[in-house]
Order: sequence, then C-alpha cells, then structure tokens
Amino acid sequence: MSESILSTDEIRLRLINLEYKDLNKKDFEKEIKQIYLEEYGEILPANIEIIHSRDSKNSEVTSSDYNGTAVYFHSKEKDINELYIISQGTQDGADWEYNLKAMFAGKDFTQAKSANKFTEEVIKEIDNNGELTVTGLSHSLAHNNNTTAHLIYDTFDEIYSVNGAQTNYYQLFNADRDFRREIMNNFNLSRTNPDAIYNLDPKQLETFAKEYYKDKATNVHQLISKDDPLYAVSGARGFFTIGDVKYVDTNPDLPGLRNLMDEIPDEVIKDFQELAIDYTVASKKGGTNAAIQEIIGVNMDLVNEIDDIGSAVKVYFTKQGEIDAMVHGLNDKLPGVLSRIKTVTGNADVIFGRLVNAGYITEEQKNTLVTELTAIEVELDGIQETVSRLTSIRDMGDFYAQLGGDAAAIIKMKRHYNSIMESFEELNNEDLLAAMEQSAKAIVYLRCLKVCLIRRNHILVQIWFIRLTVAERKFE
Repeated sequence: MSESILSTDEIRLRLINLEYKDLNKKDFEKEIKQIYLEEYGEILPANIEIIHSRDSKNSEVTSSDYNGTAVYFHSKEKDINELYIISQGTQDGADWEYNLKAMFAGKDFTQAKSANKFTEEVIKEIDNNGELTVTGLSHSLAHNNNTTAHLIYDTFDEIYSVNGAQTNYYQLFNADRDFRREIMNNFNLSRTNPDAIYNLDPKQLETFAKEYYKDKATNVHQLISKDDPLYAVSGARGFFTIGDVKYVDTNPDLPGLRNLMDEIPDEVIKDFQELAIDYTVASKKGGTNAAIQEIIGVNMDLVNEIDDIGSAVKVYFTKQGEIDAMVHGLNDKLPGVLSRIKTVTGNADVIFGRLVNAGYITEEQKNTLVTELTAIEVELDGIQETVSRLTSIRDMGDFYAQLGGDAAAIIKMKRHYNSIMESFEELNNEDLLAAMEQSAKAIVYLRCLKVCLIRRNHILVQIWFIRLTVAERKFE
C-alpha cells in the first residue's frame, strides 16, 4: 500500500477526537471502522489492535498523568503495518498543573517521556510483521508531548497535530542532554548555573532551537487555527513552532488573540515564568504547602499549630528557632515574589479584558480571574506588612513584646494564608477551568474540524457539517 491507511487530515482529526471519548477497546475499534467507512466508502482493509496507556505495565507511564491510545493496523496481504499513537490533550487539573510546570516553566517533561516509553512498550508488544511505521496524532498538550518525545528520542516517523501546544526550548534544554550541551557551549553558560538560560535573549534561543532541530522538524505536520488560544501564546518566550504548518482562519468574525498576546511585554511573561519555575521546583519537595513555604517563606506546619494565644505561647517556647527561620525567610523571599506577582496582576485586567473582547471568555470569568489574582496580591501585602511590624517589635529587645508580637503575627499570617488558599481554590475550580477550556479550545477545534470536512466532496460532509455546527453551539 503506497500511502498510509490514514492519509487525510479529516480522518486523522476524527481519530484524535475519538481519544477524548474514553472508549473501551471494542467500542474504539468499532468507531474506527465506522469512520474509515464514512471517509473512504469502503471496508477497512486491515486488522486493528487497540492498546490504552492506562493498561501499561511500565511504571514510568502509569505514574505520570500521560494518557494515550495506540492503534495498530496490520495486514500481510495488503502490506499494511502501521502504528498510530494518539496522545491525549489537556483534560483535568493535573494536566493544567503539568502545562504550568512543563511549558511555562520548562521544568518538567515527564509526559513527553511517558509518550516515548508507551510507544516503545507497544512496539515490543504488537505482532510486528514487517517494516513498521510509527505516527503520532495529537491536539493541545499532546502535541507538546509527541513532538518533544520525537525531538529527544526519535519516537515517531511522522507527527500530525491540530491546534497544538508548541514545543518549548526551555523544556528541551532540561530534557535533551545534547541540546543543553550545545546551548551552553554556544551561549557560554556556566554549568553551575543552568537557570541562566532564562536571562538570554528569547529570540536568539528560538532561532538556535529551530536550526538545531530543523532536520527532525520536517516530520512534523500541523494544522493550526489562527483563533486558537494556544496559537495566541505560541509567540511567548520559550515556545517555538516547527514543521509543515497550515494555518486556518476558522472564524473571520473574531480578531484572533496572537496579535493581542504579542503586545504583552516580555518582562510580564518572564515574571509569570519565574513564578511558575518557583512553584515547580518547590512543589517537588512536598506539595502545595512546601511550595508556598519555599516561595514566600511561610512555614505552614508551624503556623497550623497556632490557633490562639495559648497555643502561640507553647510554640514560642518550644520552637523559637523555627519562628526565627520563618521570619528571616519571609524577609528574604517575599519582596521578590510580591514584585513579580504585582507585575502579573497589574496587567491582569488588560490581558483578560482582551480575551473578553475577542470573545474567548465571558466577562464573569474575567472578573473571577482578576478578582482572585488581586486578592492573592492583597493577602501577600498583608503578610509583608505583618512581618515588617514583627521585625520592628523584635528589634525593641522586649521579651514580652516579642512574645505577643510573634503570636499575633503568626495568627494574622495564618488568616492571610487561608485567604490565599481560598483564592487558589477559586482559580482551580473545575467549572472555571472547564468553562475556559470549552469556550475557547473546543469551539475552535470543532470549527477547525468543520473546515477540514468542508474540503471533502461527498455527501457525508453535509451530515457532519450539521452535527459539528450543533455541537459548536453547545459551547457558545
């Protein structure tokens, strides 16, 4: 068979969409056969094997939040021997957290590594009857996973993606040893301070990364809607777009966000990136509380022991060293963090206001985002003010004043911290995340799929055009 069994954008897009339906193997196979019949007007000329990543025996796959499905088409008679790895895009809070750590901070690549490990495991498992071609199919986060795996491990022969989260040279710097060595040599980076890469000119890094990976980029094929939010942020520091890219204006009525996002100053993105890096590094030491303590200096284990003056006195006499360490930590860390927070919140209304004007989020969603980010800033200001007063009291050298000051300060900090966590809960609210995801990504994805189907010249186009239009309206 001269061309691949999935030879068009339309059928590849429909299989990518199929991955989000959480089907069992039997239903997945049934759907593929139906899709093939609708697209080509003939019975699928191959056997199918379906393997889900959740059934992997590799702990590196199952311990990460990576999800994907392997579809193996094979037929000795028809000379078909093709494996497709359909990696899944952002679905839940864990994926959103990974997006922050991996693509904004560039500090995590576990899902990309899992995509490679899963593919290797499947290749060993299937009854391979000849020369095998391995193709990655992806959307959203999955494009980053598949493409990063391809650039580092040579996982795929070809990659086809729609509206993908682009590759990130900071992430590749941390994941690809050879790329990191070339970056360090070319830009004279100290091996003792690899984080100095974040101070380099982003445009120079982008140019270097594109040149370094140019040969592998020829195997990457992308279909991108100019209205997609991921396309909008793909011009920010860290991201670079590679491969054969087809751009589609899926909604001429919306201005698109890329030009709006490109207007955001690089220092704003850099401050947000530094916050993401701080959170990523700290959270690996013990979760959210450890991250908060590492970032701003609050020892929450200590603070949580105090509910009133009585418990404060007890902690004061038994854990004076920890109290001193916390005060010093707050003095050292909080001002820098607060400065970066203010850079982001100072631009929040403009950034999210543009999203509203472009029609991607609602005014209510914008107000929630701005309100909670501002609330976090206010509480951090409160902590800083409390620490400043506490330092002044301690400088007086009055034992009883220091005792009362420490107790009152810790109780106040606990209130501030609880308020911050309430704001985090609002920002991490599944309904809010789902609304943003569906109102932006899903509409654009459906429109992109619809545009592709319009290009087909058979009767099923009419049916699918109607189906997708109805589905599209559910999200509007």
